[in-house]
Amino acid sequence: MRECARGEHCAARTTTVQDGRITVHPARTYRPFCDPDVARLRSVLTDLPRRYAELCARLGERSRPADGPRVSGGGRSTIPLNLGHEAFLRELATIVLSWEETVRTTARLAPVTVSRHPGRAAVSRACATLRAHIEVLLSCPPTPMLRTLDLARAETVPDAEADTAWVHAGWIGAVVELDGAAAGIELFNLHHRALARLGWTPQHHDLRTPCWDCDLPRLRRWDGTAGLSDHVECRECGSQYVGERLRLLMAAEEQLARNPKAS
Repeated sequence: MRECARGEHCAARTTTVQDGRITVHPARTYRPFCDPDVARLRSVLTDLPRRYAELCARLGERSRPADGPRVSGGGRSTIPLNLGHEAFLRELATIVLSWEETVRTTARLAPVTVSRHPGRAAVSRACATLRAHIEVLLSCPPTPMLRTLDLARAETVPDAEADTAWVHAGWIGAVVELDGAAAGIELFNLHHRALARLGWTPQHHDLRTPCWDCDLPRLRRWDGTAGLSDHVECRECGSQYVGERLRLLMAAEEQLARNPKAS
């Protein structure tokens, strides 16, 4: 048996407290994910087409600065699309369709005879195929997959894939080896990111400054129903920053944002 691939986010996780420190224990399972997370993945595949359609309807919304690729030029953008939403929709369709193709090949299903152009119909069909053959998906062996990401996130490309990566028009492409567990994680992450873009998830603020007590970058300012909390908490050692200590911490965070190389 092995630990559920969702790690600390495992739906069947348990926790222990020793010497004031909380330890999360993912459920043990014979397959990549525990039964509750497999059920959640089915729900994700049911919900993804609806979220895709909702984001398509919001393509005309004004982009926020961090929503998508940066565009050089004059002061006011005339692009009538939210580039962040458009890029994410393209990424979502690419990932879902690539796993559909893999599952169809592995399960020897009939090939797709209609247009494979990424869109609502294609995403809905792909998600339905993956949901119906979820055991085939999760048992997929490591398979070469093409993935892309914003050039600003170049440091997130794994070292093992760095030699196969290339840059094109502000994007990085790389061929990576992904298995069934990675497929599940990708789908969970896509669903979470879609909900975040639609405003359905808390917008926690993770600090770059390491905790002053455990020296790990695990500081977070939690977002709740009343907005951002009035303190910062370390998710590793549990230390809290309030009052003057919080003021000094935020000053250090601002200084780090101005001079990232100083970290």
